[in-house]
Amino acid sequence: MNNKREITISPTTRIEGHGKVTIILDEAGNVSDAYFYATEIRGFDYFLRGMDAERLPFIISRICGVCSTAHVLVSVKTIERVFETEITETAKKLRELLLMGQMIINQSLVFFFLTLPDFWFSPEENPSKRNIFQITQEKPEIGKKAIELRSFGTKILDVIGKREVHIVSVIPGGLINPLKEKEREELLKSAENACKITKEALTLGKELFEKNWPDFRKAGDYKTCYMALIRNDAMEFYDGKIRIIGPGCEALSEFDAQDYMEHIEEKSYEWTYAKFAYLKALGLPKGIVQVGPTARMNVSKRVATEIANKELEEFKRKFGSPAFATLLFDYARLIDLMYACERAKELLEEPSITRTDTRVKVSPKSGRGIGVVEAPRGTLAHEYTINRNGRLRNMKLVIPTQVNNAAINLNVKDAAAEFIQEGDIKPGLLNRIEMVIRAYDPCIKCATRQANEKLKVEIRNGKGELLRILGS
Repeated sequence: MNNKREITISPTTRIEGHGKVTIILDEAGNVSDAYFYATEIRGFDYFLRGMDAERLPFIISRICGVCSTAHVLVSVKTIERVFETEITETAKKLRELLLMGQMIINQSLVFFFLTLPDFWFSPEENPSKRNIFQITQEKPEIGKKAIELRSFGTKILDVIGKREVHIVSVIPGGLINPLKEKEREELLKSAENACKITKEALTLGKELFEKNWPDFRKAGDYKTCYMALIRNDAMEFYDGKIRIIGPGCEALSEFDAQDYMEHIEEKSYEWTYAKFAYLKALGLPKGIVQVGPTARMNVSKRVATEIANKELEEFKRKFGSPAFATLLFDYARLIDLMYACERAKELLEEPSITRTDTRVKVSPKSGRGIGVVEAPRGTLAHEYTINRNGRLRNMKLVIPTQVNNAAINLNVKDAAAEFIQEGDIKPGLLNRIEMVIRAYDPCIKCATRQANEKLKVEIRNGKGELLRILGS
């Protein structure tokens, strides 16, 4: 008799969106396969067709309540590429400041609220206790600093973006309103405090990481390619070239945003709504590529701000270049956070950022354009084809989570195999699987690009008999 069975983890917790893990065991009770898949569909690619291009940024931000600012910024950059519009330096600085606000909000949220419990408690700890509330009962000051740091990011979005979520000030051609001098001074004071808190967070994170490193390094070690934006070999978030390196740190390619789709291909599977993106030149599995915090550390040779650059140098000394361990995403995310706070402070120290030349006239044109920024989770790309009436004819979005999807699934399978042998499930399976997924900080809401009529996975035994249908 066939004794194949499955283990389902649903929902996966402390991530953005609705995800699910299914682990398939063979007759001997060992892991034969595992899937991490999205169980929802958003479909922005489809229902936005025919919309006026200038309205797109306001609607596309609704794709997510967490990384909406990055989507707005990449959307206007894409439209401006089609319209051949060059915005002012003041507008560029304000947009970059908004992106730093987005990074501060997301990376502080992920560290303090989502992944810190994985550092603080052992994998065998009861999941009901592995949360920020338990930590703040022991150390109330950690919770206060977490809220204070995140509030600085939301203040940037509120003051410059005119809303804390789904900003409305950014339009094709620039921004609607300039930054006032009084607003600049108030934000600058908050930036100085944010830098101080982030340095403390880095110290805490590194201490906990060092303490747990023997266990963390077992959570996955994948020699893949890496991709991120860079400018003059330095880490960049708003505007630069895209660099891809191989697992031996060899340069594979470096190109402008407009050429992005020449290098990235997508593949669909019937068992998930999220596509898999990979390097077109290498195919799968050689073309598996990762984006996000660790990729930014691996691709960049330096950071343009003082403290973050020192942290990058230490990161490379400790873990190599490129670094491969999955849970290093959590370490690298703190360097992202340090850079974002320092860069926000630098931008706010420039009196010229309050200049009133924040907007230029836009002349709609037909054509195809691609925009790219570094979102918190990695390289984010939009491609629009706009017709002569200024309406969207076609859209393609390549989301960071789609790029990381292959690595996530490999990681989940290997983590499951370590904790399940011959039908025996070791304590800590649930926590370890979720730790691996959370390290990538997947945004499932953004990544659900595929619109199948029905999402279905059939699990059959060796005789072809249907055991169960997975899906929604």
